[in-house]
Amino acid sequence: MDDLEGQRVAVLEKKKMLKKQKQDEFRAQRKLSMYASVTNIIPNLDDQSRVMGYIVDRDTKAVQNFEIDAEKVTAYETCNSIWKMITP
Repeated sequence: MDDLEGQRVAVLEKKKMLKKQKQDEFRAQRKLSMYASVTNIIPNLDDQSRVMGYIVDRDTKAVQNFEIDAEKVTAYETCNSIWKMITP
C-alpha cells in the first residue's frame, strides 16, 4: 500500500469513527430526553461526584433544583430520595 492509499484509508476510518461518535451522541440525547419525559427530571451532569438536576412540574411550570452528594450517601439512599421527589 502506498502513502496515498494509506492516507485515504486513514481518512475513511476517521470519517467512520466520527459518524459513530455522532450516532452515539444522538442516542444518548434521545435517552436523556426519554428519561426526562418519564421522570420529569432533567439531570445536571457537570459534576460526577454529585447527583443533581431539576425536577420540572409541567402543570404548574415549576422547577425545583436538587443536589445529592453521592460520596456521603449510598446509591440506595440516593434512589429513594429522588423517588420521593418525583412521586406525589
